Amino acid sequence: MPILDWILLQLAARRLKQRRADFYYDMASALEDKVPLFTILRKYEARSRTRSRGDALLFRSMLREAMGGSLSQALIGVVPNSELILIDAIQGGGDAGLARGLYFLSDTVEKVDRMFATVRKAVVYPVILMVMFAALLTGFSLFAVPILADLLPPDRWPALGQALYAVSYVVSHYGLFIAVGVVGLLVAFGLSLSRWQGALRRRLDRMAPYSLYRDFSGAMLIVSISSLMRAGVSLRSSLERAARFSSPWMRWHLRQILARLSSEQSTQFGQAFSTGVLNQGLEDRVQDASERRDPIAAFVKIGVGSIDRIERSIQTSASRLNSVLMAVAGLTLAGMMAGFFATAFEMQSGIQTPPAAQVR
Repeated sequence: MPILDWILLQLAARRLKQRRADFYYDMASALEDKVPLFTILRKYEARSRTRSRGDALLFRSMLREAMGGSLSQALIGVVPNSELILIDAIQGGGDAGLARGLYFLSDTVEKVDRMFATVRKAVVYPVILMVMFAALLTGFSLFAVPILADLLPPDRWPALGQALYAVSYVVSHYGLFIAVGVVGLLVAFGLSLSRWQGALRRRLDRMAPYSLYRDFSGAMLIVSISSLMRAGVSLRSSLERAARFSSPWMRWHLRQILARLSSEQSTQFGQAFSTGVLNQGLEDRVQDASERRDPIAAFVKIGVGSIDRIERSIQTSASRLNSVLMAVAGLTLAGMMAGFFATAFEMQSGIQTPPAAQVR
């Protein structure tokens, strides 16, 4: 395939992934009206020929993959693996079952995308705040403080000015090393989110920022499992399928859940989820569902419903974290400004003091 066609194909796949909720809904509507899957895709491919070469290439590829009637095979590389697992499970029920599952998946994807947007906002805002604060601190240290030091020796500065000068000295002499260290810590933190396991991680998952990742990942796990169970897949099989496409951190929890399900001590499946992968509220709802008359149906009900609650929980946690960062940045900035102006006033008073008074 020419490189240009490959690029256009990748861009088309990205666009379809972004609007896959509408794609699922349109597919479900056509399947519900007894339109065969191959006919639907062929119509999309024909329509795209005069509109977008990339879309035409994408639907042509999907047509080839769907020759055997498998929608999940056609969507490999286009939609997330968690959704491929569900589509593969529901298409065994024929076009009618696939249509019902795609309607459900369309509604679920819309809610999941909203939660993704909430998580991105929760992450991006603190990063922007930290970058702005670092730029302001660097500007003070490299430009404002050296001017004051040229006009008045630092040993004559007031206490707040001395503190400001100390910060300026550290930033100007070791700022590059500090920046590299901070970037290294951020990279290590990002890698640890999906990989770090153990007792210490279990405790840290109760506190921000690790709790944001735990809440989001736990909600996605419940949504995936409840969606598979809604399609008729057993709880154990759903957990095993989820484990195949999960991060090391999530697989660590899933292995514990599967082990607990096999244990005689776990009389109800809700107890098996008490590994720390869910926040307390979601863990309680799973436990309550396991005690109902029809625990499987109760578990499925909390799946999509948990997204809205977790979204609000993430917003609350992010707001709390942002408030702490704002307070720290505000207090530090206030201290810097106080040190700057105290030093400036000291310098001004020294300049205004008559020489005779200084001699006496």
